[in-house]
Formats: sequence, structure tokens, C-alpha cells
Amino acid sequence: MRVPRWALFLISLAALIYIAERLWQLFHLFGDLIRMLALAWLLAYIFHPVVAWLDRGLFPEPWLEGWVRRGAPPWLRHLARLRVPYVFGATLVYTGLLLGFIGALLIGLPLMVHQALALAAFLPAQLERAPERLLELQRALAGRLNLPMDALAILPSRETWQDLARRGAGWAFPILVETARRIGGGVVEFLLILALSYYTMLDWRNLSRRALSLIPPAYHDEIRAAAQILDRTFGGFLRGQLLIALINGLVTYLTMVAFRAPFAGLVALFCGLIILIPILGAPIALWVPPLTVWLQGQWWAGLWMGLILALYQQVLFHLLAPRLLGEATGLPPLLTLIAVLVGVRLFGFWGFVFAIPVAGAGYSLVFLLLAPRTAPAASPSDSIEEHR
Repeated sequence: MRVPRWALFLISLAALIYIAERLWQLFHLFGDLIRMLALAWLLAYIFHPVVAWLDRGLFPEPWLEGWVRRGAPPWLRHLARLRVPYVFGATLVYTGLLLGFIGALLIGLPLMVHQALALAAFLPAQLERAPERLLELQRALAGRLNLPMDALAILPSRETWQDLARRGAGWAFPILVETARRIGGGVVEFLLILALSYYTMLDWRNLSRRALSLIPPAYHDEIRAAAQILDRTFGGFLRGQLLIALINGLVTYLTMVAFRAPFAGLVALFCGLIILIPILGAPIALWVPPLTVWLQGQWWAGLWMGLILALYQQVLFHLLAPRLLGEATGLPPLLTLIAVLVGVRLFGFWGFVFAIPVAGAGYSLVFLLLAPRTAPAASPSDSIEEHR
């Protein structure tokens, strides 16, 4: 008896759903290990262009030739021989990462702990003062609008604010203890990820060659073109975002120190991380620093700080970001918003961070498949295999 084609299709679909469900359960079972391996690969992927540049040469020969033609001494051509072997370059880069991480812990962690304890004592006190400040605001609005006080009696009562302050004092220190525990676990996990990433970097070229050897030679040009697109979209976006986060944290810290704002280190760290979240990160990073000054009653100082940070963000996103990100994604605004919403729905916080580069890479690869193109030159970051 011959089975209808629609029945075979339904059976295959049911089997595919069953296998996908089992794989999802297996993913959850080894979720921590998979996350660590993925982050280790991602760290190696981000810093691989640096190691490849050290291996190719610190000073590109065409760049030196251009300087010689402009009148520079001919001996500059010998600088093209200066290169750092791949293994030594990888060791140098990861040693720098390790020393930077240890230095940040030794210098920044005591400052963060001190400011976190001060913040835990500051917030309940501000909640206790909130009724008086809101009452003054209510009176000012009633006087300006020529309305009775009862017409604006929409604010919580004094007892509500006092109860909220007591709860805040009770919640603050357990949250700090839990945060400290998570930071300790995160330090150990990061060191393990750093070690895994180092060995991934050492074996990067062998893994790339083996992966390419599994593909028929007729498709190698398409694979190299796809690798260039992925490196420009996914890798370029992530590297640019990390530089933007570093710049944003540094500028926020210097601005808050200049205005003598409290919790400068803690807020700068928060603003540097929150700006990694597309769409929502920039407004939050703009208004949190002035809020710390406004809570102390320094309205003009907070206003000037907000104006300076707003001007800085205009420079960052309209002058620096296009140069750092370049043609990172190429996504239209509507698809960008849809990618963020779908990513958050599926993966939570990580969807915020990776939705746009992943969607941009997929968007570019679709155009690569639909529009055949000539084989490109070897990628300068050596993302698939070594071309020397």
C-alpha cells in the first residue's frame, strides 16, 4: 500500500518537532557549558583580527611604500619585516586581557563596593524625603496653575513613602550580598572563559582549515564571501559596540567627576554596559547621571550635566559610531526593531545584545544568496583560512 505524500510530510514534520524538542532539552541540560564555550569562541572571534594583524606585520608594506613615495626615508621599508608570530601574538593579547582584568579588579572593585554601600544607605534616605519634596512640587504646581491643593492630590501618602523606605532599607543589603556572590562566581567563570578562548585562538586556523575541507571546493569562494560578510556585520558590530561602551563609560565617569556627582564609578560602569542594549540603552545612559545630582537638589548642575551628555551622545552616534560600526548591519529601521523584539522574546537579555548583529548577518547573507557575485579577495582578518 502506497503512503500518500501528505502523510509522509506530516510524519516527517512530527519527527522533526520531536527531535527539536529533545535537542532543546539537551541544550538546557548543558546550558552553562554551552554558554561558556560560546562566550569563549566569541572572545576569540573579537580579538582574532588583532592577532592576525600582528602576525601579518605591524606596518603594512603598501602603507610604508606610500610614505616613501611622499618623501620618507627608504629605510622605512624594513619596518614591513616587523611581525609577531601568531602563537606569541595570541599569548601577548591574552596576557594583556588577563592583566587588564586583574588591574580592574584590584583598582575598581574596592571603589565599586564602597559606592554600592553608600548607595544602599542613600536610597532609603531619599525615599524618606520624597514626601516633602513632592509636597513642595504639588504646591508649586497648584500656585502656577491657580488650582486648589486637593485637585493635585494624586500622589502617594506620607505613610506609603515611609513604608517604601523601610522596605528599601531591608532589601538593599541582601541585594548587595547576592550581587557580591554573583560577582565572585562571575570572576571565576570569566577566567575559565579566558583560558578556553586562548586555546581556541591558538587552534583557530587549524579549525578553519578543517571546516573548509569538509566543504566541496566548488563552494569555497561562496564560503569566503559569506565569511567576509559575517565579519563585517556580526564581528564589526560587536567590536564597534564594545569600543562605544568603553568610550561612553569613560566620558560618563569624567563628566560626573567634573560635577562632583556621587557614585561616579558605579554609574559609569552601569552606563557603559547599558549602552550595549540597542534603542533603549542610550536614553537610560543619558538620564541616569543627572538623576544622581537631582536627587541631591542640585537642579542646575544636573541640567548642565544632561546637556553636556546629550551633546556628547550626538557626537558619539553621528560622528564616531558610523566610523566604528561602518556598514555593520545594513538593516532597515523596521527590521531592526523587529529583530530586537524577537530576540528579547526568545533569549531575554542576550537577545537585546545580539539580535541586531545576528539579524544583520542573516540579512546580508540572504542578499549574497539571491544576488550571485564574483569571488572576493581574501579577508584581511584571516577569518576562514590563512592566505599568505
